[in-house]
Amino acid sequence: MATAKPGNRLGKESSPYLRQHAGNPVDWYPWGEEALERARREDKPIFLSIGYAACHWCHVMERESFESTEVAAFLNHHFVPIKVDREERPDLDAVYMEAVVAMTGSGGWPLTVFLTPTLKPFFGGTYFPPQRRWGRPSFLELLTAVAEAWSTRRDDIERQAGALLDHLGSAGQRNHSGALDPHATLSAAVATLARRFDPAHGGFDGAPKFPSPARLFLLCHAAAGGDATAAGMLSATLDGMARGGMYDWVGGGFHRYSVDAAWLVPHFEKMLYDNALLARLYGEAGIALERPAWLEVARETAEYLVREMQAAEGGFFSSTDADSEGEEGRFFTYTPAEIAAVLPADEAAAIIAACEVTPHGNFEHGRTILRPASDLVAVARSLKVPPEGLGELLQRARLHLRAARARRVPPALDDKRLAGWNGMAVWALAYLSVALEEQRFLAAARRAGEFLLARCVRAGQPIVRAWKDGVSSGAETLEDVAWVAAGLAELYQAAGDTRFLAAARDLLRGRFPRYRDANGVLFETPDDGEPLPLRPRSPHDGATPSSAAVAVHACLTVAALTDDGELRRSAEEALAAEGTFIARAADQAAGLLLAALAASTPPSQAVIVGDPSHPGTQELLRAAFASPFRPTAVARAAPPVPFEVTRLVPLFAGRGGTSGQPPLAYLCHDGRCDLPFTSAAELAAALARSR
Repeated sequence: MATAKPGNRLGKESSPYLRQHAGNPVDWYPWGEEALERARREDKPIFLSIGYAACHWCHVMERESFESTEVAAFLNHHFVPIKVDREERPDLDAVYMEAVVAMTGSGGWPLTVFLTPTLKPFFGGTYFPPQRRWGRPSFLELLTAVAEAWSTRRDDIERQAGALLDHLGSAGQRNHSGALDPHATLSAAVATLARRFDPAHGGFDGAPKFPSPARLFLLCHAAAGGDATAAGMLSATLDGMARGGMYDWVGGGFHRYSVDAAWLVPHFEKMLYDNALLARLYGEAGIALERPAWLEVARETAEYLVREMQAAEGGFFSSTDADSEGEEGRFFTYTPAEIAAVLPADEAAAIIAACEVTPHGNFEHGRTILRPASDLVAVARSLKVPPEGLGELLQRARLHLRAARARRVPPALDDKRLAGWNGMAVWALAYLSVALEEQRFLAAARRAGEFLLARCVRAGQPIVRAWKDGVSSGAETLEDVAWVAAGLAELYQAAGDTRFLAAARDLLRGRFPRYRDANGVLFETPDDGEPLPLRPRSPHDGATPSSAAVAVHACLTVAALTDDGELRRSAEEALAAEGTFIARAADQAAGLLLAALAASTPPSQAVIVGDPSHPGTQELLRAAFASPFRPTAVARAAPPVPFEVTRLVPLFAGRGGTSGQPPLAYLCHDGRCDLPFTSAAELAAALARSR
């Protein structure tokens, strides 16, 4: 890692992204009072650059511009340069991204913003090249023009910046309350998505193609309910992603997105959030539509997370980079010679034939992104091996390639642990541990849950958003509260440890109200957080489902388990506040629509009382978890149920059982519980009838 030059303060930061810039000649400051006070004192504009460790174009702009002594000299003289890790400070990113999109019509990273000393944005964009290119000025030309405008047209800049903030602030305060029919809106959303669907390859719109997990979870819900159109779109998309280069066939897990429409060439960074969400999505969809191949993708993705992304103390790392050895994708791609050098001859021949590896490759520099051809029967015939023999060869070859790849120079790892993303991983792994009957996933989820309770969740205080090497950083957002609560609640349901449920309940009771206004509208930042020029809100989905939607789901789940009427009312008020928006833009608010569908019926619960070591207990639990008709919440405990557990989960009252009794499951709905079931088949049938 480069060492910090005099005046560059980023070498003292814990964020790997900020430390990547510690050796730049730019006089970078981290966001904080020292930089902001200097801007006010010297009456200089702020140059704000926001990115993240796995961002390819962030690295490009650093090499081209921030390592240039000429550019640095100009920046340092005319501006106060501030560098921000968007993953540590998503609140700042949300505020200034909204401003740049309003000014230019688009956004992205690196985010480049110029601010007045009072933090008002007055110009911005994303990547700027070192020379004039693609209709964009060079970065130095841009800096020169902005500095000149600041010195000659200061009053105009201040007036326009103020007007922009006023406009954005008034738009953010709009209330979208209105009546919502979630079932009718679901049908309309499926129809809207069908118009944007790519029937040739799956996914929506053209290149580049993103996973859009919130939309796919919505399609999974509709498909489980019998919607054939939704099932077709879901199937084509999940098959397309899994068969294309976006899925790392050798090591498991998904890359960030596909640069082409056919899912072949990915942007090679790997994010914790993509893999947590997609692991669970493939698991839920595989069960709902009875697709074993998807369950295998879910399992392999979860295995990748546990194997490569979980730290010794239990937390999950944030991301890995796209580049290694100066090339994007080099770690993940192959030439015929490289394959032949590390595999036995029969395995090398199988890989080269099945993945169509040629000297020309399907990627840059004659390299190939490995993914098996669709017709493996024809490949087996050409190799003169039986199809099942080819499958065995490919599986052995994959394992050998994975071991050999571990000896390559790996992409850079962003090893900070983010609270919200770790909650997401817990939520996915806890579910998959039951649905796929993989106890090692439960152990990994539990370790991550313990990490969150030990390092991030503090009684009566905001969550620690980012943690690395014992150092806390960042600022709590709704994403953290929502996903940590959702993950801990899911972990309770999978493991039966009430500590996790109590922590989820206390977190929602203590922090969720800080994100609501009097009308129930949810914001991304709390009312006791750092004052910002805008208080962002984001009811629409992005790379992850809307934080507001996740928070509502978490409230509904915890309320169903603990009989907390206040949490359920808060969830319903938040949905009512966005009713009109959901109805008008359901394809952009799939997460909130799913939450509205969950809230549209009385909560249902499966109450399982049984010895955790009894096979029947696990069978009942899996029947509840792995059903397309899963109840709102699953409560579980070993008999006899202690009083303190019943006090937290009143559903156990009168159902505490006695030691040695066979496992029992009660299905509760509309405020009443059916007679207990003793078999998983009976419980599954009852769940199907309940819908």
